[in-house]
Amino acid sequence: MNSTKRIPIAQLKLGMYIVGMDQPWYRTPFLLHKWLLTNPDDITQLMGHGIREVTIDLERGLDVGDVVEEKTSAVSSETATVEPSIMELPPPCNNADAPRVETIGQQAAAAKAAYREATEAMERVFGDIEAGQSPKVATLTHIVTGLMSRILAHPESMMTQFFLEKMQRYDRTLASHGMDVCVLSLIVAVEYGCGEADRETLGVGALLHDIGYVRLPRNVYRKSSALTDHEKALMQQHPQLAATVLSQGEQLPEAVNHIIAQHHEWLDGNGFPNKLKNGSISTLAQLVGMVDTYDGMVGARHGRPPLLPHDAIRQLFVLGEKGRYDKALIEVAIKALGVYPIGSLIKLNTSEKAVVTGINHTDRLKPKIRIISGPTGDLHKIPFDVDLTILNPDEPTRTIVRALDPNQEQVDLPMYFETAVIGH
Repeated sequence: MNSTKRIPIAQLKLGMYIVGMDQPWYRTPFLLHKWLLTNPDDITQLMGHGIREVTIDLERGLDVGDVVEEKTSAVSSETATVEPSIMELPPPCNNADAPRVETIGQQAAAAKAAYREATEAMERVFGDIEAGQSPKVATLTHIVTGLMSRILAHPESMMTQFFLEKMQRYDRTLASHGMDVCVLSLIVAVEYGCGEADRETLGVGALLHDIGYVRLPRNVYRKSSALTDHEKALMQQHPQLAATVLSQGEQLPEAVNHIIAQHHEWLDGNGFPNKLKNGSISTLAQLVGMVDTYDGMVGARHGRPPLLPHDAIRQLFVLGEKGRYDKALIEVAIKALGVYPIGSLIKLNTSEKAVVTGINHTDRLKPKIRIISGPTGDLHKIPFDVDLTILNPDEPTRTIVRALDPNQEQVDLPMYFETAVIGH
């Protein structure tokens, strides 16, 4: 039996579950057209954007004749098992005394939903751009706001999802790359102390930083083997080409344009396209450029195999020492991502092997880990979690010896983020 119902916008009220509208998604400020209506401002925005009819799901929300007060708890219980979307997620709670409302599993599910749905939205954005339609600032801002709410609430779950996307994705697109750079840029921005307005600007700029590639042959950008000198020269034109693409539609904020135009400029003047130096480069552009570099290092690109996350962090440090990026910015990035980023496979002084599952903000060399094998190399049937900052008198003092290559060790890392674990 069909549980959906089409109603005029005048009958819309809080507690209804929207599953469709009479306008395509890109003509509204909403990322998705499926969410539980809890904010009266959403109704105002819908009316302001010309929405005349919406489709509601009666099994997941209220009907026209229902009374909000009588059904609120029922709606909450009915929707609790649904995988959360960006539109359904509540804003982060600033009350330190408030109870924790999400389990680790719920955090992971919410991060996965947020990441995947935002990526799908960006695929549509880039599809529209390739078809000649300009990106809408309201849509991009909404994507960033949804991602930011998850990052502020549970940054480690978003970093874990970044790692899983890298490991499980076989088709790198402009949208997926923009999403990866956006998520990590926002995580670093929080650590850097960027305000809400700058984070919004940064997120939109990161999503669109490679928009100029839509004007280049797709086989060049997505080439898996090494580029020729001619192809490299073509690739380096994408910041200028971005300006051409963006000039044909809705005007972006100037700060966003700076990010897109300058994310390949370096402080030492050896970047492109204009060889800018020092104060001539936007700080937000430097941040996106630095994260873009890291993302390129941990992913396979143009015939080069990916670096281990730990090795990529070391390379970032070297680039800071050489003057490509601001040292203070590099230090913040390392603080945010960890010396051994989430998803790193490591060997301990006990000869045990473990996977990094969390960051310790007080000591970046002592992350939270999941031990997967014993000293003799035998895999544990049930891996167990350890926080290296917590000393247990009944356990050996564990320290990290080095990072390992999961391919050489034949370890399926994503499996250990899906396996049930026990404390230890």
